[in-house]
Amino acid sequence: MRILLPFLHLEKFDRYIPQMKAMSERLDEFHIIFAGGEVVEEWKGKFSFHKVNIPYSLVRSITLRWWLSKGSLYEQIRDIDVDLYYTLSDFWSQEVARYVALKSSKPYVVRLRGNHRASREARRVSYYKKKIINYFEVRSLKEADLVIPISSRLAKFAQDCGVKEDKVTEAVPIGVDAEHFKPMVVEREDRFTVGYAGRISLEKGILRLIEVARKLPNIRFLIAGKKEVEINFPANIRYEGKFPFGEMPHFYNKCDLIILPSFTEGFPCVILEAYACGKPILATFESVPEELQVFGAIGAVSSFPEMIKKIQTRSLQSIGRKAREYVTKSLTWERFGGSMIKCLEEIK
Repeated sequence: MRILLPFLHLEKFDRYIPQMKAMSERLDEFHIIFAGGEVVEEWKGKFSFHKVNIPYSLVRSITLRWWLSKGSLYEQIRDIDVDLYYTLSDFWSQEVARYVALKSSKPYVVRLRGNHRASREARRVSYYKKKIINYFEVRSLKEADLVIPISSRLAKFAQDCGVKEDKVTEAVPIGVDAEHFKPMVVEREDRFTVGYAGRISLEKGILRLIEVARKLPNIRFLIAGKKEVEINFPANIRYEGKFPFGEMPHFYNKCDLIILPSFTEGFPCVILEAYACGKPILATFESVPEELQVFGAIGAVSSFPEMIKKIQTRSLQSIGRKAREYVTKSLTWERFGGSMIKCLEEIK
């Protein structure tokens, strides 16, 4: 099977390498089209990369240019012979995949990673922009030949959007590389440390995290991720910047507990990576898929300060060992790759 994935900028591609690699090992050809960024040498043996030009240079938003350029993109990639187009869910890439699939009379598949409508609400996107994007996003979901949700919650979301039940597969959760993410001895502070890994953005609940930290001045909070909003952190929060994917195990191992204050999530890789490193989690109800076993606690953000105090009294090493055992047995990339290709073969 030969598939093609539109990916706007390769800056974030390393985060998706494990799942893309798990799929590519079972494919004849895996083509990636992209507009920005540089191809890392080690990726070339697994994927075929095609850099495309996007016009409308006077438009400030590169994602808007990406969407406006879908006709031009089709002309640039029309000679790449594939069986189907595959896209990670977001409005821009879904529309590109829908358009080129329609023009080439090929099927396209959406990998539904999250409730982007809820994310736009949390980011306080303007009313009219939300209405327009929601409309096109739902249209491209409904017209997809197949929607592969990352969780059962998102399978229901797809059906609520009007996607026919027979076009929505069972949930296919992600996996984790337990050889890369593992317990290790690292230099760290001699006090209880809570870690947050992810984008510094409104939908990820960064403002809620700051309020929690202010109520617990004696606890160290470490934050790793790309800043998408300008924000001032209190004294007990240390912002460590954005780490390369390969350095994330070191970050997790500096923490006693990993926190997710998000308003919405699909199937957070942060939880699986924390588990693989032997770390428990504290997360909002919206952050944890129903099918994922909880090692730590979930609850409302308003209860987080008290919940952290209670977690400090528990045997975190014992919880962490159980968490790692769980993901190494149940959530592997081998299982993910086989499940994804089985879904794609339904429409070949």
